[in-house]
Amino acid sequence: MQRKLSGALFLAIALVMGARGYYTYTQISAHNHETIHNDLLQLENTFRAFIRHSNNEVFRLANNPAVSNFLNADQNSPNSMPRLVNLDSVAYYSPDGHVLAITEGANSAPGTIPKNLKDHVSSAPISFIDCDTSCYQRAYIPIKDSLEQTYVVNLNRSAEYLIKGFAEISGAEIAIISMADSQKLSTAPTLLLASHSDKTQDILRKLAANIDFTDYINKGFFDESSSHSARVFPLNTNLDDHLYALILLDHAKVYERDFQSVKDIFLTSLITLAIILGLITLILRPSLKRLSELTKVLPLLPHGRFNEARQSLKKLDSTPRWNDEIDVLVTTLGKMIDSLDSMDQIVNDHKNELAQKIEALTEAKIFNETLLDSSPLAILIHDVNGNISNINKLGRQLTGLKEQSPPSANINTWIRDGHQNKSLSISLRPLLNREGNKTQGETTFYTADGRKLDFLWTHSSLQVGGELKILSLGIDVTERREATESLRWLGQHDRVTGLLNRSSFTEDANNYISKNQTRSLIELLMLDIDDFATFNDRHGFDAGDKLLNDFAAHLYTSLPPDTLISRTGSGEFCALIHHDKASKASTKDLCLDHLTRFTFRFGDEEEEVCLSGVVDSYHDGLSGIDELISNTTSTMLRVKNKLRGHLFYASDDDAETSRSSRHQKYQMKEQLVSALNENRLVLFYQPILNLSSNRISHCECLVRMLDDEGQFIAPAKFLGIASESGLLPKLDYSVIEKAMRQQSLWEESGITTGLSINVTAPTLEQADFKQRIEELIHLTGANPHRLIFEIVETDAISNLAVTHDLLHHFKSIGAKIAFDDFGIGFTSFEYVRELPVDYIKIDQSFIRFIHEREQDRVLVKSMVEMSHSLGKKVIVEGVENRAALDIVRDIGVEYIQGYYICRPMPISALDLSLHLRK
Repeated sequence: MQRKLSGALFLAIALVMGARGYYTYTQISAHNHETIHNDLLQLENTFRAFIRHSNNEVFRLANNPAVSNFLNADQNSPNSMPRLVNLDSVAYYSPDGHVLAITEGANSAPGTIPKNLKDHVSSAPISFIDCDTSCYQRAYIPIKDSLEQTYVVNLNRSAEYLIKGFAEISGAEIAIISMADSQKLSTAPTLLLASHSDKTQDILRKLAANIDFTDYINKGFFDESSSHSARVFPLNTNLDDHLYALILLDHAKVYERDFQSVKDIFLTSLITLAIILGLITLILRPSLKRLSELTKVLPLLPHGRFNEARQSLKKLDSTPRWNDEIDVLVTTLGKMIDSLDSMDQIVNDHKNELAQKIEALTEAKIFNETLLDSSPLAILIHDVNGNISNINKLGRQLTGLKEQSPPSANINTWIRDGHQNKSLSISLRPLLNREGNKTQGETTFYTADGRKLDFLWTHSSLQVGGELKILSLGIDVTERREATESLRWLGQHDRVTGLLNRSSFTEDANNYISKNQTRSLIELLMLDIDDFATFNDRHGFDAGDKLLNDFAAHLYTSLPPDTLISRTGSGEFCALIHHDKASKASTKDLCLDHLTRFTFRFGDEEEEVCLSGVVDSYHDGLSGIDELISNTTSTMLRVKNKLRGHLFYASDDDAETSRSSRHQKYQMKEQLVSALNENRLVLFYQPILNLSSNRISHCECLVRMLDDEGQFIAPAKFLGIASESGLLPKLDYSVIEKAMRQQSLWEESGITTGLSINVTAPTLEQADFKQRIEELIHLTGANPHRLIFEIVETDAISNLAVTHDLLHHFKSIGAKIAFDDFGIGFTSFEYVRELPVDYIKIDQSFIRFIHEREQDRVLVKSMVEMSHSLGKKVIVEGVENRAALDIVRDIGVEYIQGYYICRPMPISALDLSLHLRK
């Protein structure tokens, strides 16, 4: 309150002082303007008097004898020309206006007397300011010379003399301007001459932006924005030439004096105001302070802070002697606080009680609504006719309803059984016989967006508002059913082709066999894509999947309609084909050989794919389809090796496909792996005799395997299995290491007999073969010059580039090379010529019966002669009798090997001193 009262007083006093200051300011401004106006008028009079004085001075100069008698004097004399101070030029004219003579400064003199002055100058002198080119003060005076001749003298002086002289005398700025009558506002007059040209030009532009100069001719005006006053008046009163004089005064100092006066006024007012406010504050402060403290109590009441309000009131108590209206207000406010405190307590009690009830109801409602809306169930409450009275969020989403209690919505619109003629409400009416009845079942839910969902429903009766209604709870089982069906289908079929997978095929095939074995001929067709892994590497797995899918479709259309077809492996397909035994028909009658060739198209590419196939029949001796598939798979391996790309029909007496035969192979493979791991491979050595020296030159290393009982197993029983199982490289390296160790022992003992070691194709194709050989030589200490590596002819020629590189490597380390089994392979001496082979070892099939067959002798003789012509030595194997020995000796063979010389022996029984008896 104190601040408001002080503010009001401050505002009132400020208005009074401001009005006083404004009045004083306006009076000073008016006085200043009047003074300026008088100064401008005085300056105009002064300038006109200055011009008259200048005119009189010029007229006196015209009476100078030098001027008046110039035309009669000798004009060529340098002393004849009048030289007058402050004159620019002197011109002489005839009365009709023609030039008679012009002194120096002819450029400042006009060429003739202006027409408007001819009549005037002939009778009386005239002077005026002319600014046609530059501003000059021109005087025309009629005179008579000493010869009584009349003519007109023209005296010209620069108007700058007038302007600067006036500015020096008056201290004001003066300018000569040109201004047409039509010149408008904001267009600055043309400045012709000024006491200070640059400064005056800037002022003119500023003034022209605010005033129209034509409105102030012969008047003074004042421009507050530029702090200048000016007066414009005609320069030549006797001529209408639009030349005007402009006097400018700078009043910045006047403004400063006015501003200082205003500052003094307002400073005085502020001091007075401060004194008054101080007195008011001193007088009213105690009462206003109590009133201010009282106002701080009132905001506490709406917040129920009654105790704080009472404490604040106690601080405002005063002595009874000085009681005033504020004390009465304090007493009344204290009573009001007591009443409000009592009322507030009552209201709080009621409010707390009501809040507890509302909170309980709200929690129950929120819980129920949240439970219903977050439920994965569709929940509906409807009457006997199906009219829906309540539906949860999921139900509203499926039905497209917007409200929880929708008007005129019927459950039969969305939930109905397409296999029944009656509605859901009619089917559920028996539930309303008594409360608590329930029923359950699946009914289709037809959603608002056109979907058809499978729902499992539980319907029960309950009391709602005194009326028996039906509560329907439904859960969507569509995805679960579809997922079950999809999983069941995926569990039975191949993902790529859609055909049955192996497990489903065997199950369905066994079922069919058990039912139809007695009356049907059942055959299994197995097809396998040749080099399918290579196809995937070249074209990618997408192309591989398309090949599988396309061939599956082709196979489906090529086989009888009731054939069971399956994809049982990466590129393997099986089909169970059956014929009635009475018809005597079989799979051969279907002519399925075309299935081994399939033209595959992928984009713009086309490629013929080969397949190998086997057809095998089911018989009573088999335990089921698994054994038939196993037998067919074994046959497929042989077909892949020998009849790749063909359809093979297996016979019932094919022993190699039997389970017992495969079991024996598996056992042999296990024994071989065990022997490799347990070092149960033993080398036997068969001597090779040099016929020329009748001594053993080297021995061939032949491997034997010890079984678990210590019996030797011949290589014919396990080498084939080693080849099929990929164990040949491991077997070869084991033999090579043992042979090198034996050779190293012989080397240490001074035995120079060499060793011949067989190397198979899979070992030659190992990427690190050269490195492994060098490591074994370094490890065992063997002498490579005593080693001969035997390579089968067919293995060498099948990969000629690799063989060529390896053989040269053998030669570089000092080893020798022998072509083994020569004659049963390609038998091309072109390869022998190209490869660095030392020995040609003719296969024993040509030697065993050479003494009985003339053709064998001819073939062997030709091979020996060709070998010798290429610089190769010949070894024959299989020499088993004297007759064969004599024949090969006569043909020219250098080395022989066979049972006639010596059977393969273990190292302990080997006799290196063997020789032929004469």
